[in-house]
Amino acid sequence: MVLQTPRRHDQIRGEPPKKYEDIYPLNFHCENWRDLWAEMKSIVLFWAERGVRIFRVDNPHTKPVAFWEYLIIGVREKYPDTIFLSEAFTKPKMMKALTKAGFNQSYTYFTWRNSKRELIEYFTELTQTEMSEYFRPNLWPNTPDILPFVLQDGGRPAFMIRVALAATLSPLYGIYSGFELCENEALPAARSISTPKNINIRSAIGMRRETSRTGSRD
Repeated sequence: MVLQTPRRHDQIRGEPPKKYEDIYPLNFHCENWRDLWAEMKSIVLFWAERGVRIFRVDNPHTKPVAFWEYLIIGVREKYPDTIFLSEAFTKPKMMKALTKAGFNQSYTYFTWRNSKRELIEYFTELTQTEMSEYFRPNLWPNTPDILPFVLQDGGRPAFMIRVALAATLSPLYGIYSGFELCENEALPAARSISTPKNINIRSAIGMRRETSRTGSRD
């Protein structure tokens, strides 16, 4: 496919510092961009026709905003109840642009806002400026890629505080697997969770995460 349509593809890349070796990005500005965009929309419609109406879009800020506007409008013309979540940790201007392009919900900077001052300033912006008219924040205390230092160092109380804040500061929030067990061991010199999917099956108990994380309990 790549060799047959080289202009529809870019070189392998990902948002720094990530580099996705298993993904070959498409060139959304190629000469046949209309056909390409229509094909991308048809994929979403394929799943929507089969009952999938919620789509979490990974790194939408690496694609043209106009493309998302085209795709979302096209899908909602047929399935108006479709929900699109923007998983975009990027500059505020782009996050706002994606929301205005049609994304119902958006990731936020909540993951990095930990002090009282930071939280007050950030949520004042979200709730008392024009952003409150169109931006629907989805709060995540942690993600598959991000384990904030407050969770690494704060033990079980920090996990309890952060999920309580997420659940009360917005009607939309989520936690990544392992949060409920207070998993706080990160990769060396990183904020990524070291073993987020280390699952051990035990008889009579079912599936339980094998963990020795600080602050966790059975």
